[in-house]
Amino acid sequence: MEEYVFQLSKELCNLGLSVKILCETQVGLSDERIEVVQLGQTLKKPRWYSHLSFARKVQGWVSNNQNEQQIIHSHERISCHNLTTIHSTLFNYPRKGFPTFRKFINESLERRELSSSDIRAIVPVSDLISDQIKTKYPETSKLISTPIPPGTDYIDATPKDFYPDSPTLGFMGKEWKRKGLTKIISIWRELRKTIPQIKLCLAGFDSSEKIGLKPEEEKFVTILGVVSNKAYFYKQIDLLLHPAQREAFGMVIAEALSLGIPVVCSSECGAASVNPFKDYVLNYDSPFGHWVNATRLALFGSRKRTVVKSWPMVASDYASLYASFHKSGRA
Repeated sequence: MEEYVFQLSKELCNLGLSVKILCETQVGLSDERIEVVQLGQTLKKPRWYSHLSFARKVQGWVSNNQNEQQIIHSHERISCHNLTTIHSTLFNYPRKGFPTFRKFINESLERRELSSSDIRAIVPVSDLISDQIKTKYPETSKLISTPIPPGTDYIDATPKDFYPDSPTLGFMGKEWKRKGLTKIISIWRELRKTIPQIKLCLAGFDSSEKIGLKPEEEKFVTILGVVSNKAYFYKQIDLLLHPAQREAFGMVIAEALSLGIPVVCSSECGAASVNPFKDYVLNYDSPFGHWVNATRLALFGSRKRTVVKSWPMVASDYASLYASFHKSGRA
């Protein structure tokens, strides 16, 4: 989310718009054209209290800084915005378990964000999130815009030559349990029965974590750990696997496709909608054999670069939304 806000803000500046960012504290990312207003750190836990405290600080700042031309674009659980971008899957969706105070307060904050009195548009980052909002909060349907996914930066990586006797499957993700690494290892083991030299290249998580490899398998697996240079990872792989249980978008999917690297992913990933090979998009709970077959087909199938959104395109989409607010006489 932070990357989305920063990259979008830079491109909005390139379009000639004036941008302020309200945040708790500024860490790392900066651009001299963007004014950053630091409202102060709040308690990080419980999370609902952090959301509530930050929302109150934003409300106080807005009350003291009225401007008819300003448009308040939220990426947080606030309630005084004109539009909000939804970056994550909805809280407790689908609903499960017993009602608790934590669930009640988080869903109240979520509902407040989506039904603010000043809200003009709700922007999901994927069709997946759009469908969730329409199902859980049907009363907001008229406010939901066409999804605007995150932009994909240019990655200087030419896919490696493909050797059918020793291909490499890739995975990148910090939360590797939720994102399906256990399933990937099972798929890889099955493919090894007919492709003994098939390899795994893994990134995004600490290399010391125990992921269930057997000692004799380790020589076929490269664990890069947390990588600062994504290009290095993409240069190592022939195919990306991303069978996540839930994923609001999944930048690695869009990045790999933009490089011409085929992707097999779950339909529970928002970015599955940009995968041009629909046979490579499966339900997370699809039979294991279907996952193996799709991976085999993708490895030996055609390869082509997929056109995905760039950050200038994302900024242009938002600029059009902002302009529509002014045309309607209400910013």
